[in-house]
Amino acid sequence: MFNPEEIIFAPTGRCNLTCAHCRVKRGPSELSSASAIAFLDSCADAGIERIGFSGGEPFLRLDFLVDVTKAAVDRGFFFDRLMTNGDWWKDESGLRASLGAVCAAGFDGVIGLSWDAFHAQRPERIATFLRAVFDVWGRKDVAEILSVRSPDEAAFLRDVDAVAAVLGGKAEIIAGEPSRIVDVAYSSRSDADPDDGKGLVVPVQRFPWSRSAVEGVWEASKWFVDDYCAGPGNVFYVHPDGQVAPCCGFANENQALLIGTVNDSYDTLMANAAANAQVQACYETGLGAVRKRLETEGRKFPGKTDDMCFFCDVLCQGEQV
Repeated sequence: MFNPEEIIFAPTGRCNLTCAHCRVKRGPSELSSASAIAFLDSCADAGIERIGFSGGEPFLRLDFLVDVTKAAVDRGFFFDRLMTNGDWWKDESGLRASLGAVCAAGFDGVIGLSWDAFHAQRPERIATFLRAVFDVWGRKDVAEILSVRSPDEAAFLRDVDAVAAVLGGKAEIIAGEPSRIVDVAYSSRSDADPDDGKGLVVPVQRFPWSRSAVEGVWEASKWFVDDYCAGPGNVFYVHPDGQVAPCCGFANENQALLIGTVNDSYDTLMANAAANAQVQACYETGLGAVRKRLETEGRKFPGKTDDMCFFCDVLCQGEQV
């Protein structure tokens, strides 16, 4: 069942980068702080207690981040991630001023750094960004890296090693992939030791590339396993134009997954979600069950995909595949 536990605000679709794997629609729409704060009030009354920020690049709307963070603190919300590419700043003084404004507003969640071969940020700028984050928040455990796997990982893995060295730590590699960046102060701790935030630890989460209709997308050895959107779901994702989707997966800009606007009440959005066939397929029936029904009805797919978000996108767009 769809049961939103968090609001993710995407205040702008603007971004200083143009990444091959990005599915965010660019456009002039900008979410107002006033609309977002009013939406917070509606959702707070319904029991939602957590918010996060995404984009586009949310730091291009520093005013929004500061205003909504202050309002969330006043209302007792908890913070999840503030997603950023870490590369939007022109100089280090401006970087630290922007980070400082968000910190002073009360944001105490995780700084989620989108960094991978697709983003292609220079490692020296990533290191500067992370150092500034640690200094502003006074801790070395406030950031994590969220990274999409690419066909050629060698250069990215070298960059992770380089950034880890600049930060005074090392990249721990598991099964050929970085799992976190740590220093001696953190890695020498035992589980019984209190974590005072002084030791460097930056978790690295890797994700498969959720592709559109590209080569290989239908060549999986087996079908995806339904998780009923336990991964990217159970959120109100508020787009820059005010449209609300019930997930943060890349299919969430399709009309079939929109359940209202930021001006609607919590109750209205939930009623719309309950009446939305695609939402019910994601959260109750299961997309795997939909796939089996379509095949029984004669639908032919080009192959198999293990990417549930891609399959959801196919259904939302009504593609004749």
